[in-house]
This record gives sequence, C-alpha cells and structure tokens, in this order.
Amino acid sequence: MSSFSALEIGKRALLAQRFGIEVTSNNIANVNTAGYSRRSAVLGESSPLFRNGQFIGTGAVAQKLRTFREEFFDRELRSTVARHSTFENDEKIFQRIEAILAEPSELNIHNDLNSFLSAFEELAIKPEDIGLRENILSKAQTLVEKLNRTSEQLSEARNELATQISLNVNQINSLLAEVANLNKSIANSKTLSQTEAQTYVDQRQLKLEELSKLAGVTVSFEQDGSANVFLNGMNLITGSNYNEIRRVDLNNSASGEITIAIEIYDKAKDLATRVTPQNGELASNLKHFNETLDPLESKGFSIVKQLDDFVDALAQKINQLVISGYGLNDKTSPPPGRLFFEPSTGRITAATIKISDDIKNSPENLPFSKNPGEPGNAEIALAIGRIAQDSKFLQNQRPYEFYSAFIGKIGTLSREATTGKDTTRLVAEQLSNQRESVIGVNTDEEAVNLIRFQKAFEAASRIVTVTNDLLSTVINLGR
Repeated sequence: MSSFSALEIGKRALLAQRFGIEVTSNNIANVNTAGYSRRSAVLGESSPLFRNGQFIGTGAVAQKLRTFREEFFDRELRSTVARHSTFENDEKIFQRIEAILAEPSELNIHNDLNSFLSAFEELAIKPEDIGLRENILSKAQTLVEKLNRTSEQLSEARNELATQISLNVNQINSLLAEVANLNKSIANSKTLSQTEAQTYVDQRQLKLEELSKLAGVTVSFEQDGSANVFLNGMNLITGSNYNEIRRVDLNNSASGEITIAIEIYDKAKDLATRVTPQNGELASNLKHFNETLDPLESKGFSIVKQLDDFVDALAQKINQLVISGYGLNDKTSPPPGRLFFEPSTGRITAATIKISDDIKNSPENLPFSKNPGEPGNAEIALAIGRIAQDSKFLQNQRPYEFYSAFIGKIGTLSREATTGKDTTRLVAEQLSNQRESVIGVNTDEEAVNLIRFQKAFEAASRIVTVTNDLLSTVINLGR
C-alpha cells in the first residue's frame, strides 16, 4: 500500500470518527429536549481495492445515522394519552358539578328540601300560627334560591364548555397545519438522503401526541415518511395537505334543544363531514355539553334534566294540593285557587321556580285548610308533609330515594373518571418509561461513546502524522 493510500485511510478515519463525535455531542446537547430520540453513528468499512493479488482495505466511512424511535411505543402512547385526557377532563367536570350541588355537604338541596317539608308537619300542630306560616315561606324561599342558583351555575358551566370546545377546535386546526408542514419537511429530507430528518420526526410525534390528547386521532405512515391522520376514520391529513375541523351549533326547532357537532371541512371539495370524537378533551367536552349538562337531553344521563324533573314533580304535587285549599281568611266557597309555586303553566324547572305572588308576602293566604272558614284545619299541610314518604313521587321512588340515586349516579361517574384517569396515567407512565429506555439519551453511555470516538480520532490523526513523516522522508531522499 502506498503512503498516499495510507493518507486517504487516515483522512477517512478522521471524517468517520468526527461524524461519531458530532452525533454523540448532539445526543448530549439534547438530553433534556422534549421528544428527542437518540441517534447513533453507524460506521462501516469502505470498499476494498484489489492490488498485488490481494483485496486491501481502504478505511472506514460513516454509513448512516441510526435512530431508535419505535412506532409501537408511539402508537400505544398516543392511544393511552387520548383516553387519559378524556378521563381527566371528565373528572374535572364532575368535580365542578359536585361543588355546584354542594355534594357531599350539609348545604345541599336535599337538606333544604327536608327542612322545607318538615315545616309543614310543624304547622299541622298549630295551623293558625302566623310565625309557623312565615317559617314555611322562609324555608321555601331558601329552597327556591338554592335551586335557582344551582341551575344558573350549571348553565354557566355548560356555556364555558361551549367556549372550551371552540378553543379545542382552534388548537386542533393549528396542530393539523403544523403536522402537515412537518410532513412536507420529512418527505423533502427523505428525497435528499433516503432517510427522514429525525429532528422533524421527533417534533411531529410531539404534535401528534398533543392532537391525541385533544381528539384521539389515529395515524398511518407513507413510504416517504409522511403521516396520515384520521378522526373517526375520516381523513384529516394526507401528506402536506390537511382538512380543518369546525364547530357547528344545532338547534332542534321542535324541542328547542341546542347541541354542538364537529365537522371535517374539505376545502378542495367544499364538503363537510360530521364526526364524533371518541376520546380526548374535545370528546369529553362535547359529551358533557350535549348530554350531561343539556336540560333537554332525552337519551343519556342529564344532570340538569334530572334535577328539573325532580323540581317539577315537587312543585306540581304541592300545587295540586294547595289549589283546592283555603287560607285563614277564606270563609266561603269556591277555593281561591292559589298556587304555591310558579310558573302556573308548563314545566317548572330549577331555573324558573319561584314562590307565587299570591302567598309570598301573605302567610295568612297559604291555602292549607281543606274547608272554608276552618283556619284550624291542616289537612293540606299534612298532605304536603307526607310527600316525603310518597313512594310514587317520581319514577316509583320517594323524593329522598330519587335524589339519593341521582347524586349517587353523579358520584359513580366521578369515581369512574378518577379511576380511569389514574389507571391510564399509570399505563402512560409505563409506556413512556419503556419508550424512554429505548430512545432516551443516557449521559453515561454517551460519555463513554464520546471518549471512544475521541481516542479513535486521535489514533486516526496519528496515522496522518506518521504518513506525513514517511512522505517527507521519501521526498528528502531525492535531495
């Protein structure tokens, strides 16, 4: 082998070991970079030369940059974080609902109702007592205010969900544009070097995980490295092209029910396709807006509707009893037809219930007597007090049973959300740790690699130095 060949080998060695140093240095520099996957330099022997009847080695070259990202872990993690985000958002919403309903505490609607109904039994002992009558009105007002305030807070929570849904839509559209742009960069990089630029791949994975947290998307990959993204099987991203999603408010003209739907809008075809996200924060917000907090929901479990059913049953039963009753000063038939609660027609809800103006400031007008001119008669007051024991009050349940089941259902859903959140968090942590063990940077390992490449680089430089000395000697021989 000539000195010139040895010099070429030394040069190649220097370049190969420098490549290894650069790769290792980049790993160390990005040890705390979110989403970064480590890389390693793959070195190989360059093509040999046939000389003097032998194949002679020509040195080493940097063949490729190996990456350690595993799509299996990425896919499983995207799926898990989508479900975790759903449960986490569910838990947050149910915790707020429980706080609005003051559950569990002694300041809840059930305690106010018991106090209100118990006041009728106290009045039955002395029905002519104005103080006891005023006590009933006071208890009724406390209950009405609690119901009105609860309804208002639940309505505010629903309105905030509508705002959050719009924010989710904007966030998703922004992420779709970013992923599409990264797809373009990845495809271009593969055209240049036959491999994807791992920097863009890592960045895209972070964006895909954010998308999964919001909408539970699924992903497939093309030969050029670009990712196709789907929502409910409908295409969101193909290569560098993407379709935006949009919020659509629906108003049922027959019932007046307002719900929110999500559409994927294809700009090129001017075509909108309705989709229903199954996981992610957006899916959770849609479910609770369209079902849990929808006062006109007819299929699923609606907290607002159940509460309104309870209020309407209570108000209507009391009104049916008092409408035929007489007050302290009512001496003749027919009964004055006073109601206890308003509105007088239609459904009475937690939002609309109020004490009738006929009795609000006139305790003597409370129609608790069954007969005119009998102020000591308390048959109607007793009947109202016995509502607490009415097994046919609502859905063949007593008021306490219905309300307890109602609160119990909320508690069960809240616990399921908490359990789901904790379970998926543990799974996500395990998957993340497993992935990190594969793609994460180990500083001790990289320090060893750095020394290894450094020593190899120094040895390669020695080859160049020795070869240079040999060439100098040969040149000087001719002087």
